Amino acid sequence: MDTEELLKAIKQDNEQTRLHFDVVAESVKSDIRLLAEGHGVLVEKVDGLGTRMDRLETKVDRLEIKVDALDTRMGHMETRMDHLETKLDGFIVETRTNFEEVRAAIKFSYAELDRRVSHLESTIASIDARVSRLESRP
Repeated sequence: MDTEELLKAIKQDNEQTRLHFDVVAESVKSDIRLLAEGHGVLVEKVDGLGTRMDRLETKVDRLEIKVDALDTRMGHMETRMDHLETKLDGFIVETRTNFEEVRAAIKFSYAELDRRVSHLESTIASIDARVSRLESRP
């Protein structure tokens, strides 16, 4: 092969390589466009998720505030309940004491009433005896 043929073969090879490179480059450009479009879609979806996440965080913050308020109210209710239990315990003790005092007063009144009835019975018996003696006299 002479130089001219060699140059011609190199040019043909070069031409084929360039054509092949152009085809590969076009394919790579197409793939890059597809990747860019897919990336754009993913960016939009991530932005949408970010927005949704922000809304959820806002809702969670509001819920935390409500839970804190409920905890505070529950603490107040527990304090009030403790106060009511203390008052009820005092009322029970007072009622028990009053009941015992009433029971003692009733026992005392019953004993006093029994003594008075016994005294009346003996007085009546004595009067009956006197009346019988008086009636038996001529």
